[in-house]
Formats: sequence, structure tokens, C-alpha cells
Amino acid sequence: MYEKILVPIDGSENSKKAVSEAAKLAKKFDSTLIIVSIASDQRYVQYGVTLGQDVMASFQQRGEEILEDAAADAEKLGVKAETHFVVGVPKIQIARELPEKYGVSLIVMGKSGVNGLSRAILGSTTAYVVRHSTVNVMVIDDPK
Repeated sequence: MYEKILVPIDGSENSKKAVSEAAKLAKKFDSTLIIVSIASDQRYVQYGVTLGQDVMASFQQRGEEILEDAAADAEKLGVKAETHFVVGVPKIQIARELPEKYGVSLIVMGKSGVNGLSRAILGSTTAYVVRHSTVNVMVIDDPK
């Protein structure tokens, strides 16, 4: 049913739960997880912020660390996983570009992963993906 499942992660508890839920589905349907970490390449000129190469290198290092951890968790459950570090606008990458690029039929992602200030400035990535995705989306909530 789901040959490939896209799981965007950011290291948050919600994204870890998304990997776990996606792995359960992948095991059931013999799917491959496509686990991605996305670093934003947006420049927030109106806020006086631009990201230099050192910041992007730091994003990539952290992204690759969380990808490695997520892949190890999936593999412990006997699930095939690919990992990819991507630079771009996260919500657009998740909703439109990555599903097409990797041929996925389902996105499994956490309800939220960023702090409140970032969400206020950037908007909710999850809400955008639900509204604009080209494939089915499963949102994992972390009830407190």
C-alpha cells in the first residue's frame, strides 16, 4: 500500500515519535522509510538575519546526526530506511518536492517541532503540509 514513506525530522520528540509510527507502518506494508532533515535556506532580510556558510555547516552536521539516529532506530525494528539531508524551504520540500523526487505515497510527521516564536514567524510547517501535500499525510501528536 505504501511503498515509500517520507518522514521529515528535526530532532524533536514529535519527530522521533513520527519515525516510530512510520516504522510500524513500514513493517506492516514492507515499505521503505525516506527520512529527511531539511535546513532552511531562506534569508530573513526583513528581520535582519542572513545565514552564513558556518551556520549551514552546523545545520548539516546536526541534521546528519539526527538522521543517523533515526535510521538506526528504524533498522532496529527491521525496517529499510534511506536518509537525506536537504537544503530548501522545509514546508515546500515536504509537501511537494520530496514526495515527487522520492516517489513517496505517505508523509508521516510530528504535529510540531519548533518553538512558539519560530512558529509565529515562519508559520506551521505541518499545517502547510496538510493543506498543500500532493500525497496523504499522517500527523503524529504528542499529548502531554
